[in-house]
Amino acid sequence: MVIEKSLGNYLQNLRKERKLSLKDVADHIGIDISMLSKIEHGERQLQSHMIEPIADLFKIDFKSIQIQFINQKIANEYGNEPFFQEAIELLKLQVSKNISTNEKYI
Repeated sequence: MVIEKSLGNYLQNLRKERKLSLKDVADHIGIDISMLSKIEHGERQLQSHMIEPIADLFKIDFKSIQIQFINQKIANEYGNEPFFQEAIELLKLQVSKNISTNEKYI
């Protein structure tokens, strides 16, 4: 599992470890260099369509990076809400119920 402050920082570390240029990675993901730089520096967020090409390029587990992407997206959007923890607990219960009964969430 990815343990980084942000996926952008993680992506930058992977790129540098493998000695790839911004252009190499941006071309593989299908974005411009400026966008990739902003993602690496936390000025822009990754988008879901970028996850699979990133996993492919760096030979990392798609599932773990997808989970981290969803986690970061939820935390960024709702993490400061006063009842965030309670909402997450409710969601866990609803997902568990859905898995066991094939019902809709609400």
